Amino acid sequence: MLQIDHLILRVSDAKASARFYWQFLGLRHEGTAASFEVLRVNDHCTLYLLAESPKDPVHLAFCLDRSAFEGVRVRLQAAGVPFGGAPFVRDGQPASQLGARGWAEALYFFDPDQHNIEVRTHDEH
Repeated sequence: MLQIDHLILRVSDAKASARFYWQFLGLRHEGTAASFEVLRVNDHCTLYLLAESPKDPVHLAFCLDRSAFEGVRVRLQAAGVPFGGAPFVRDGQPASQLGARGWAEALYFFDPDQHNIEVRTHDEH
């Protein structure tokens, strides 16, 4: 089966975006490679942030365990970052959404470049 090795995301300010993804998702900054800021998603995947004006916003969905999911929710609330349970809803409530592993509780929010970020958990409360 194929696995994603890395993704490249165009962002207006790569260092600021690296801080955002660390602050809210806990992605570890692994340094700079060529013109990219490199973030570790998991043992098998990295996210390369390219400091180049985004052409179109993208959607990235991350699957987390319950504790990490709740941590993201708490950090978003504390920072006043709007979020909601559907791609373009920002009502402060999670909702069940369909993804690669089936239905899961999800939160959606925008990163600094208006990329639509989703976090989801399959773990029960």
